[in-house]
Amino acid sequence: MVNNYSLFAIRGGEDVASKSKKQPNKFSTKKTVIVKKKKKEKKKLRERINVKLTVILILLFGVLFIFAAYAWFSSSLNVRIRTFRMAVDRNSGLTISLDAINYDSYVEINEETLITNLNDLYPNHMSQWSINGLTPVSSNGITNPNSPQFNIFASDGVLYQRNDRDNGFIVTEQLVEDQVKRYSYYIAFDIFLRNETGSPVSDNLYLNRGALFALDDGSDEEMQGLANSVRFGIVKIGSTSLDATATEAQNLSCNNDCESIIYEPNSRNHTDLSIERAQKYNVSLVNGERFPTYAFSREGGPIFVRNTVSGSPNIDLNYFSLQETITDEDLGEPLFTIPNGVTKARIYLWIEGQDIDSLETNSAGADMNISVDFVKDTTGYDAFNE
Repeated sequence: MVNNYSLFAIRGGEDVASKSKKQPNKFSTKKTVIVKKKKKEKKKLRERINVKLTVILILLFGVLFIFAAYAWFSSSLNVRIRTFRMAVDRNSGLTISLDAINYDSYVEINEETLITNLNDLYPNHMSQWSINGLTPVSSNGITNPNSPQFNIFASDGVLYQRNDRDNGFIVTEQLVEDQVKRYSYYIAFDIFLRNETGSPVSDNLYLNRGALFALDDGSDEEMQGLANSVRFGIVKIGSTSLDATATEAQNLSCNNDCESIIYEPNSRNHTDLSIERAQKYNVSLVNGERFPTYAFSREGGPIFVRNTVSGSPNIDLNYFSLQETITDEDLGEPLFTIPNGVTKARIYLWIEGQDIDSLETNSAGADMNISVDFVKDTTGYDAFNE
């Protein structure tokens, strides 16, 4: 049996519930009003943002990429490395290594040997691999004898305003090698040359004349211009004794004594297409004759495209300087001297976008095979035995 108090409580509860449904609480009503107001404010904010974005997009449509200008300003152009082999003449007491631990007469350069395998053997290496292919960049080598790395510059593309193709411009930035990269625009890595001449007098190091920088057979003429723009760079960093540990060799630094060389293997080769396109910029190009390259010496911009072309009277010397290179004709001269001991050097491989043969290349890519041999004389050995 339910007592009167309980019955009253139940009925009272029902009455209250009934009233609450019919007559909303004034606080709930106020909260609802606030929520609706916030929704309206958010809607207005979104509308304002959409309007601003629309205006921005309209403005941006006035600045577009030119895909048929200087090749190196387009990241879609590349040369994929199929094979890359470096060798030395072991009979002269010279061996080569990527880690200062394992020496042999040759090294194979690829993603696995430069990135995967080195992480444990050479923990502080800064290898750069171009897994998607080499994309044109620009470099004049090192800036001073205390620089162990090349200064390399890149751009995201040529821009122009209001469809004005005659006034396309670029802005460049300097690339930084502060970490290992698989997806770099270029290739860079350290090598260690172990010279066991047994002499206190240094030997001379050369590049063999049989160096190969060639596209696969069947590559179209569009890509041949990029192949003719390949550069091979070397920075001699420092040397230590044969008894030094691998860690000591790996940590060699410039000590204000670094030297660099840029090798231009196809300096005299120019395709008919490159010759034709150079004429658009009032540049006379002759197959069989070397043509100077003016590479980037600092980052910045905007720089009008007409002021970037090597050999053009419009070249902007605020941003460019003559690239000092050696060619096949110079391979009879030594690159560097190397003592009896271990010498650390850094290798660079890139497509020089400022090379005249990079003009308006417009192709999807090609495969390249590279083979470079180091040889040395026996100057030290001969002097030691006189």
